[in-house]
Amino acid sequence: MSSSTRTRFQHLFARSALLTAGMFLASLGIAFTTVADIGTTPISTVPYTASAISGLTFGTCTILLNFFFVAGQILVLGRRWPVTNLIQLPVGCVFGFFIDLSMRLLSGVHPANWPLALLLSVFGNLVLALGIVMQIRSKTIVQPGEGFVIAVAARFKSSFGAMKIANDLTLAAVAAALGLCAVGHVIGIREGTLVSAVMIGLFAKWIDRLANRFVSSRSAEVEEPREVDLCARATPKEPAADASQSARQESGLEA
Repeated sequence: MSSSTRTRFQHLFARSALLTAGMFLASLGIAFTTVADIGTTPISTVPYTASAISGLTFGTCTILLNFFFVAGQILVLGRRWPVTNLIQLPVGCVFGFFIDLSMRLLSGVHPANWPLALLLSVFGNLVLALGIVMQIRSKTIVQPGEGFVIAVAARFKSSFGAMKIANDLTLAAVAAALGLCAVGHVIGIREGTLVSAVMIGLFAKWIDRLANRFVSSRSAEVEEPREVDLCARATPKEPAADASQSARQESGLEA
């Protein structure tokens, strides 16, 4: 094996390790916000509600939702959707497994009062944001949920931030409708959900700025989120550039 090949392999291994560690931290953050019992994260409302209704695990329902997200990308982008993005499916399956593992690890955590529950939820948002930044900086692949938002933003020439908010609101509405229709009340959507919607993006931007202090400006340019590349391949040149720029500026992403 040549030295250049060895270096590339080591670099790929390091990026994959960063992605995996980021996914685990993100799942742990989701678990913290969920066991706080004052509302899970917006993107997790649908799988959490589906889990409570169906009896399937939280992680299993997350995996099923990821299949819908990938199908949504295909519908939005059509022939411009890169087939290589199918790798999002096994990545999403691993993430679902991590969610079940994290929920099992925190199964004994029960905050005694509302202030402690709020503190636990905010801490979960911080851990989740750290995991998100690690995934972005791995420059490998995005989660299916983020991939869907990026696809919609590129297709309709809108900002990532606006589409992210619309997606989160839609998921929360769907989760609320599922709960009301199935059991007569909303499941997993409370004040903690609103806190997560606000805090995760803020924490992610803060962590990203902090991380940039430890890398050179050249490294910061190289460590571009993977979703920028996906948009560039999936859409015509100018719209892709607009969507990519928005993603770079606003990608306080959520898992």
